[in-house]
Amino acid sequence: MLKYSDLFDLEVMNYLGDYQDFEVSNIDKDTDWITLTPDYPIEVLAGEGSGGVYVVYGEGEIEKRSILFISSEGQSGKIGNNLSEFIAMIIEIPYWFDLLKFSGGGQLSEMRKTAHFMVAEFDEEHPDYNKAKTNLKSKLTLPNISDPIALLHSCMQSSDCKVLASDGWEYESLFNTFVSSDNTTWK
Repeated sequence: MLKYSDLFDLEVMNYLGDYQDFEVSNIDKDTDWITLTPDYPIEVLAGEGSGGVYVVYGEGEIEKRSILFISSEGQSGKIGNNLSEFIAMIIEIPYWFDLLKFSGGGQLSEMRKTAHFMVAEFDEEHPDYNKAKTNLKSKLTLPNISDPIALLHSCMQSSDCKVLASDGWEYESLFNTFVSSDNTTWK
């Protein structure tokens, strides 16, 4: 099983930060601004470039707790059942956030359509990613995720908590209503 401490290997940290926007170094561990309902215990795992945070919530070992992403734009959702599964998933679909954005309100079929375009864009922007992916997998003990898009969809569907802003406003879902045909460059 993957240990949280495994993510602090310098090469792993660099790969996860550069390709998955999952940054475990220099993060703000303050959770005073995060309110969950129901009131689960939380810990910050990592941050991302635009100010969002990855947190684990619930009871038990950090590696076995569910993972919630809270964006800086007022969106949140469960994106992993445990750390090993989550890291394996984002290695396979580093463009996971855009799959949710272009999900047509949470449609798995639309996420699959979007993935077709996203993989091509990602490969063009990161031609060296397959080498990085191989290196990550060799350094980490991870499960094989046969359908990472379905896993992401399932995690979002099984979200069992909400994030509340300090004024009581409920964060929106990470599922957005855009569909792949909304992007005119994806034809």
